[in-house]
Amino acid sequence: MHETPSAFLHFDPPLPGLVGGTILQGWLVGKPGHDYTDVRTVCGNAVFPGVHGNPRRDLAEFFKAPQPFLLAGFSITMTLPEGRHRLRFEALAITGRWEELGALDWNVNAAEARPDPEGLTPLNADAFGEALRVALRRLAQPSATIEETVRDVIAETPLRHHLQHPPRPFHGHLDQPRTWERSLFGRLPISGWIYHESQPIKRVLATVDLQAVQVLKLGRATEFLKERSGNSPLATHCGYDGFLDLPSQLPLPVTVRIYAELADGSWHLGSVARFTQTDHEFLKQAYGRFSPFTFWRTWRALSRKATSAGWHLPEGRGAVVRQVWQEYGEQAPRGHGPAPRRPVTGVPRPGIHLFTHNLNREGAPLFLLEYARQLRQQSAGPITVTSGAEGRLRQDFEQLGAKVQVVDATPLLRGRTAGQVRAQIGELARQVDLTGAGLVVANTLSAWWGVHLARAASVPSLFYIHESTSPNGFFRGLLPAPALAEVEETFRLADRVSFLTATTRHYYQALSDGSNYRLNPGWIEREAIEAFRRQHPRGMLRAELGVAPERRLVINVGSVCERKGQHVFARAVDLLWRRAPALAASADFLMVGGRNTTYDEDLAHFLAGLGRPNLRIVPENAGVYRYYGAADLFVCSSYEESFPRVVLEAMAFALPILSTNVHGIPEMARPDREALLVPPGDTAALAEGLHRLLAAPEPGRSLAASALARVGEFDLARVLPRHLALARELAPI
Repeated sequence: MHETPSAFLHFDPPLPGLVGGTILQGWLVGKPGHDYTDVRTVCGNAVFPGVHGNPRRDLAEFFKAPQPFLLAGFSITMTLPEGRHRLRFEALAITGRWEELGALDWNVNAAEARPDPEGLTPLNADAFGEALRVALRRLAQPSATIEETVRDVIAETPLRHHLQHPPRPFHGHLDQPRTWERSLFGRLPISGWIYHESQPIKRVLATVDLQAVQVLKLGRATEFLKERSGNSPLATHCGYDGFLDLPSQLPLPVTVRIYAELADGSWHLGSVARFTQTDHEFLKQAYGRFSPFTFWRTWRALSRKATSAGWHLPEGRGAVVRQVWQEYGEQAPRGHGPAPRRPVTGVPRPGIHLFTHNLNREGAPLFLLEYARQLRQQSAGPITVTSGAEGRLRQDFEQLGAKVQVVDATPLLRGRTAGQVRAQIGELARQVDLTGAGLVVANTLSAWWGVHLARAASVPSLFYIHESTSPNGFFRGLLPAPALAEVEETFRLADRVSFLTATTRHYYQALSDGSNYRLNPGWIEREAIEAFRRQHPRGMLRAELGVAPERRLVINVGSVCERKGQHVFARAVDLLWRRAPALAASADFLMVGGRNTTYDEDLAHFLAGLGRPNLRIVPENAGVYRYYGAADLFVCSSYEESFPRVVLEAMAFALPILSTNVHGIPEMARPDREALLVPPGDTAALAEGLHRLLAAPEPGRSLAASALARVGEFDLARVLPRHLALARELAPI
């Protein structure tokens, strides 16, 4: 056993492979505060990825670990020329950095110098198709060339996808992730199948970082295995599916591991695969302008580069290429950019018509409610609200004297062509009366159809955008390119389009000549929060919530969903427990905003597996100010935000803020001035931020004081006049 400042490790003597190559086996156990997710050996310019994470009961007993197994065993297959070689052993820290932990010399004989026949996993047809999609999307960048783009895609493709198939007596295959895979908000789709020849499998689990494993859903029917398994009853429902957390700090390619747990509680490492991925930001990118010639050249270049890299072109690729061609034809934009704008010149009328996608008590509809209150104070004209869904805010709007109407806008999403979408807009026009309206305000990208109704009725329109994503990303999988073009035209039709931040506006820059675009930040009613703080002393709120005086309260506020990244927050808290257990034990970590969704269920199961009793979910409730008033630290773990109300609220409650550095957040709370900002999805950086702000309160107090001073710039009394002035550019209100 070797000991380094950060780990204990052991190398078995290298062994010759069964069909060539050299195999290095051993184990690696990080010391407290040092977590390792992967291993490799490096010899000169050659890099050999390892299979790391074999369950070892003996090591758990030796190191007195609380869990029955340590995922510490590794195996690395290397193909080296004959002769003596110096091998560097490197481990990937959970922070995303490779660290050299040891070295050894090895003499390779002629038999071992034979290449491993499985050293280069052939690209399958699906992976080839996904690589083609990636190349075509990257070509939308003005400076991109086909040859350079295809070269980069091939260079980023793991040379070996399947590092290990389940060893006998297990049988199985990891179908997803493919060599190239898509993740969404740090969540990776997983699917495959596995069975044991003689014993039932109790659970299937997976991990990419070895920090924590996640249970997958086991039991999908696998009738196709009936004959292959010799009619084994254990193979009839052995499919598994689920989602796996993918921390953003891990460098590509990433390794995923599948474990099978038997009835006796033993764990067994099954499939191990490496993959590279495209994330939610990449998926927001549209294809470049439709060009059959560009498609053909990209496909041919990809085939040539793959062949020159040593891959055999996969069977069945023709069908996949045709599928990508069909998708490209449906989604790639046509035409030559937005046409010149034609402003509406309507007849002045006193009414104001507001459009919203729903009436839920959440960010964007609440924005519209406060906007309506200000309109009511400024104008005696009638206010009408048309919503695409019912919700609890109906009563609030009606208390303002507004007429509320709910219509079904979902048929718009069933349109496949521009003509079909326009026909559905015409149907909505027969349901929505705009004859008394002098101004239409459509709130959020989901209410885009309100602008089209306004244009048809010759009513000026104001379009508010809250989403930091493109229409292509927002409606991905819902609208093909011809129908999506109608959504994109909204940005030319609207007389004014108001963005909350410059970062958000960037996603929509190409959809208009920009003459109708404006920037206006969101707001907060600071006086209401100050009144709440005066009426509800901190000690009283902490007593109501059951928070002891000596404990720190850390809150993560927002609807529990993938985009808000609560899974990242949970992993960061777990890392804090590993690095500074006494500090982690002194705090309570609450995620306020739980709902009844599949993601909520997955998150609850994950928290149960972590076993951190002071980390929990609080259901969504109207009394969220109580948590701000009682808290010591506010954390935002979102992947995507434009101008989040929760950050403004934390600033107004004078809380230290730890947040992801996404979209409009640094325009609200500036880095190291009003907040500590970290990259989105980076669990290690978020854990380090928690450690910094909990271990030394003074920097947090300084950030909080600056945030409280800055939030005045976003006070309702200061910001709303700008929004009303924007409306007055279009109508006399």
